[in-house]
Amino acid sequence: MEIDIGDLCTHCGRDTSFGSGELLFANRIPSGADGTLVLHGGGDINILVVLNGYMCVECQSIECDECGNKVLDYNIDDGRIICSDCGDEIKVESEYFDEVKRQWEE
Repeated sequence: MEIDIGDLCTHCGRDTSFGSGELLFANRIPSGADGTLVLHGGGDINILVVLNGYMCVECQSIECDECGNKVLDYNIDDGRIICSDCGDEIKVESEYFDEVKRQWEE
């Protein structure tokens, strides 16, 4: 069963609509997420559902394994999530050490 929850985040339930006051509209993305509808009565009934709505920017963010910041812009390097800032630093360090190694070997 699918349930359309409109402008609500499918993960945290916050309002992502334009003018909601939380500034979550700009970076929201369409999203579907599994959920459970629980009906209480004589005996609880659990119904698996798919929630259709949006995912807010905070729920999209992933923690960088290098600096620990929550980011949207990242790469996966050898199974590690690396944000673009740390990726640039790692690339510069790598290029520097490659240059030093090359000079040492000469």
